[in-house]
Amino acid sequence: MTAKNPTTMNRRSFLKGGALLGGALAAAGMAGCGPQAPTASGSGAGAVEGAGALAAAGGESGIPSFMIPPEPITEFVNTYDHGIVVVGGGVAGVAAVMAAAEAGADVALIQKQATPESSGNMAASVSPDVPEAAKSALVSFLIERSNHRSKRELVQAWADNSYDAITWFAEKTSAAGIEVNEGEPEAERDIAVNGYNVHLHANTYFGIGHDEVVKALADTMEALGATCFYNSPAAQLVQDEGGRITGVVAANPDGGYDLHNASVGVVLACGAYETDEEMVSYYSPDSVVLGFGMPGRDGDGHKMAMWVGGQMEPAPHAMMVHDWRVCRADAPFLMVNCAGERFMAEGPKQGYINKYLRPFIKQYGDAAHTAFTLVDAKWQDQWQAWREEDPTIDAHNVKWYFEGNTWAECVEAMHADPDAAAEGWDVDPAALEKTVARYNELAAKGADDDFGKNPKYLQALDTPPFAIIPRSFDGSLPMGGIIVNADNMVLDENDEPIEGLYAVGNNAGPFYGGTDYPMDVLGLSIGRAITNGYCAGKFLAAK
Repeated sequence: MTAKNPTTMNRRSFLKGGALLGGALAAAGMAGCGPQAPTASGSGAGAVEGAGALAAAGGESGIPSFMIPPEPITEFVNTYDHGIVVVGGGVAGVAAVMAAAEAGADVALIQKQATPESSGNMAASVSPDVPEAAKSALVSFLIERSNHRSKRELVQAWADNSYDAITWFAEKTSAAGIEVNEGEPEAERDIAVNGYNVHLHANTYFGIGHDEVVKALADTMEALGATCFYNSPAAQLVQDEGGRITGVVAANPDGGYDLHNASVGVVLACGAYETDEEMVSYYSPDSVVLGFGMPGRDGDGHKMAMWVGGQMEPAPHAMMVHDWRVCRADAPFLMVNCAGERFMAEGPKQGYINKYLRPFIKQYGDAAHTAFTLVDAKWQDQWQAWREEDPTIDAHNVKWYFEGNTWAECVEAMHADPDAAAEGWDVDPAALEKTVARYNELAAKGADDDFGKNPKYLQALDTPPFAIIPRSFDGSLPMGGIIVNADNMVLDENDEPIEGLYAVGNNAGPFYGGTDYPMDVLGLSIGRAITNGYCAGKFLAAK
């Protein structure tokens, strides 16, 4: 019996703690950037009256609470004057700060946590030697993958600027002491789109992730001349009588609030809304059964933008749900649920498997967040042969699997992993034997009478050692944003820019549009966030 690469990480417990923490922060108000109030500078009485009227209407009409502007904050401990204020210290915000500061702008970062924070391992870009026609084909392909709901100019802006942005970001990261992974096969890859070959280049930080990267860049931001305010969750935007955004109100770490004036503009880079249960239920109902995500992603930026007239992209919002160990087994091997039952014609990419698991989560509870891929000794040769015909098939980085000469031995090896009990990794070996026997029967027949799977992928599991690969689909990251234009300017209900207000990363949309984040370009989310943060910083610095 062999356990390959056991780990002691336990994301389900972390996610549950994150959801509880997010709720506690929201209940505490400022600690979690809970709703406070947009200030209409010079028009305080009118602003209070309008907010009160909307609040009263919300109580009767069912307007979601996160859409209701709170009362204005008008007393400040400190008042600071800046050119540009960036709210949020993830990859998008850090990129915006560095780009603006490097160009000589007066820029401040407002961050709710004690340090910059981010997530993700890869940042994708389109290589500069890709012809324009091929790039256009890629943009059209991604829009198609998003159910044709993406705004083309936003996807095009990523394709046009991503290589410059992420290579610049990698240079800054290298100077801060962190290098991209050496020899990572996903760093350079080609995809075929409508007869065009598109070469993609990615920054890869597997093993440390972009959280360590942005923390390392904290000193870089200040060395470039930026001023960073930590433990200062933003509460509301400041809007003048003409509708222009002129600043941000943020909590002072010692109590009270500070006013951060922004003569050029405010960039919202606060991340997603995955720990605000009301927002998730409203905009991404498919996410609810999958659980809530990392603490701190409370929809702060979305709320502040809506309170001053910004528009959220239409629901439903895309959600990112994939195997949290980055155990990418996008290959059509036999897959079973926690009861050991086959449940699909195997083949969809891992980002879409959550759709199949949701009924089982309702039926079996937490254990059903895990599905199991079953293979035999031939599996490495199989996926590589399949990949020659279909480059999207891949299993090169499957690092956690459990071997045995019988299915019972595989399960025993899996149970020995430190994560097994907490993650609910348990499946009846007898159920596996029954399912595999049926699968082998279909393979011998050459026809999948049960699910209609492509026969060329219907290959018997008959050669030990066998292996079981647990696939943990825990927590959903909804990826809807405030509607912006190609310059990242927030748009009002008439699609007119709200002067002085910008949104980047997961605060901005509509970049995605399907119910699931497309997994065809690995690292698209972080690559897009870095790119439009970089572009927004440069754009504002030039104003």
